[in-house]
Amino acid sequence: MIINKKSLPRRTFLRGMGVTLALPMLDAMTPALSAAAKPVVRLGFVYVPNGIIMNNWTPLAEGANFEFKATMKPLEAFREH
Repeated sequence: MIINKKSLPRRTFLRGMGVTLALPMLDAMTPALSAAAKPVVRLGFVYVPNGIIMNNWTPLAEGANFEFKATMKPLEAFREH
């Protein structure tokens, strides 16, 4: 059955759609706001088409307290990151 003589005001329709769209989003945001912040895992790629001398880029020691070689000295300020 199709009713042709009834109309729905545009504002009423848009207000109803806004509530309909906002409710699922609010429910989905609740766990994210209560959870502790996790550290972001990032991955970086370096492409060098002509190659590099790996001895200048490979640290001699393992771990966080390695000594930067001459090629890597500009990166020393970002050691903590």
